[in-house]
Amino acid sequence: MLFSYKIAYKITIGYTPYQLVYGLHPLMPTDYIMPVASGNERDNTPMKVLTNRIIKMEKLQEVRMLAIETIGIQ
Repeated sequence: MLFSYKIAYKITIGYTPYQLVYGLHPLMPTDYIMPVASGNERDNTPMKVLTNRIIKMEKLQEVRMLAIETIGIQ
């Protein structure tokens, strides 16, 4: 039940709690059974995957600050 809460989209902040902690969408159990690639993800090399992850991690603090401003926490 806790996992369900963490991956549920929160309208007030515009993100899921999982996204604010880890900076990406979680993999669901069905993603392991039947992986679905969107866009150019099918031909990603490990270097491209790592580069994309680094970019997302660099933007994570910005996303967190935006969420804090949205809900009005000082």
